Amino acid sequence: MTFLNDFNTTIRSNHSLINIITYEESRLLGMIAESTLFKDKNVIVWDLADGFNPLKGGLSGIKNKERADPIHCLQEIKKFSGNAIFILRDFHLHFRESIILRSLRNLGQDLQTTKKTIVFTSPTASLPVELREDVCQITLELPDYREIEKELDNVVASTAQSTPPTPQLKEKIIESTLGLSMVNIKNLFSKIVITHGVIDERAIELILQEKRNIIRKGEILEFFPVQESLNDIGGLENLKAWLRKRSQVFTHKAKDYGLPAPKGILIIGIQGTGKSLTAKATAGLWKLPLLRMDIGKVFGSLLGESEQNLRQAIQLAETISPCILWVDELEKAFAGSTGGAGDGGTSARILGTFLTWMQEKSKPVFIIATGNDVAQLPPELMRKGRFDEIFFVDLPSPSERQAIFKVLLEKVRPVIRQFDLEKLAAATEGYSGAEIEQIIFDAMFNAFDDKQREFTEADLLNSVSEIIPISRLMSEKISALRTWATHRTRKANSDT
Repeated sequence: MTFLNDFNTTIRSNHSLINIITYEESRLLGMIAESTLFKDKNVIVWDLADGFNPLKGGLSGIKNKERADPIHCLQEIKKFSGNAIFILRDFHLHFRESIILRSLRNLGQDLQTTKKTIVFTSPTASLPVELREDVCQITLELPDYREIEKELDNVVASTAQSTPPTPQLKEKIIESTLGLSMVNIKNLFSKIVITHGVIDERAIELILQEKRNIIRKGEILEFFPVQESLNDIGGLENLKAWLRKRSQVFTHKAKDYGLPAPKGILIIGIQGTGKSLTAKATAGLWKLPLLRMDIGKVFGSLLGESEQNLRQAIQLAETISPCILWVDELEKAFAGSTGGAGDGGTSARILGTFLTWMQEKSKPVFIIATGNDVAQLPPELMRKGRFDEIFFVDLPSPSERQAIFKVLLEKVRPVIRQFDLEKLAAATEGYSGAEIEQIIFDAMFNAFDDKQREFTEADLLNSVSEIIPISRLMSEKISALRTWATHRTRKANSDT
């Protein structure tokens, strides 16, 4: 059911007070004005600045005072004798006044036997407890694919560009703008035309820049520029194959095919084995914005502040969607949720809010959660249905260490010299990818200090002996983690 049909059904169901949750007042009014569903009704808009103004029909005797006030507004609505929808803008700001609350409740009951409906427009679903049973709430969702396509077609037609966007580019642009308001979309398309003269491939970067600007307004989410690709990851072939198969999952074609939107993945593993790098590389592969949630900034000092912070972060991620939400070191975020944290139950409430959203979210936000210590992870997170898959990342095998050396050496020396990768892999048994990277940097520092000469294979082997791997420092924990992961998770590594 479309929004307008839902709205019309609610009115016909004799709801006299309706709250429409939206930031897009102009879009809402435009939709109502253009719709034929309300052709037999007067549609009258009121706000504190301009008083009453007709959107459809007339005012039919309604008097505007020189200075508009909410009590006069409600009195005039009560006296009005016609069939009408009254749209009251910003009226939620007056809900805290007791006389307004009482007047609204009385008027809501009086309107039950009339053909008059009061509609509030508000950016949030928050209502005073006194009105919750009296007011029906409807959400005006952000523009969908078809609405954006129509706007894009209008812009392309107005530019009369000789080469219109290909169907593939058109889909990419529309998918990139999903999650933005229609005002932002129209402004963005205008900016693209002013900047480049046409709608072409360069539009994507301007759209992503707009989404970055939205993220910067908050504090809990951080926008990560995507520079990595799956080619930057040595090994983890099972995990990479899983991600490649889903690289088109948020496209319109995938939706039409009937594919469900993926929820996310949980990557458990040993420190320094590429879990965080995988989150960044996935964003590069899927061509989606990457947001990192700083759970530490979620927790506030006031009662209810933490839950509100999390809800705002989730709402912001959904605004940017389709996107990837990266929650790093998940066990630290929810370590206190199982009790004994001494935080008054805040961690448990935060976990509950997060789990409910994961289970019920409809927006295309793909979660990549990473963790090192499964003992601290709440069992609720591991339940089937929370994530599409749980991957275990082990220490790299000999062939994976060769791949890691190759990737990292090509980064520091694009024209790579001949190294015996098999020999280096054999010498680094039990080393993680992060430790192999440190070995290379350590060898480079030593060679640079020695008359700035080029580093050699011998320098690399010497550095191996100087760096103690985590597999020796935490052998018991790693053994326990491997035991836990057996038969509980999917292997990210292909040949371990």
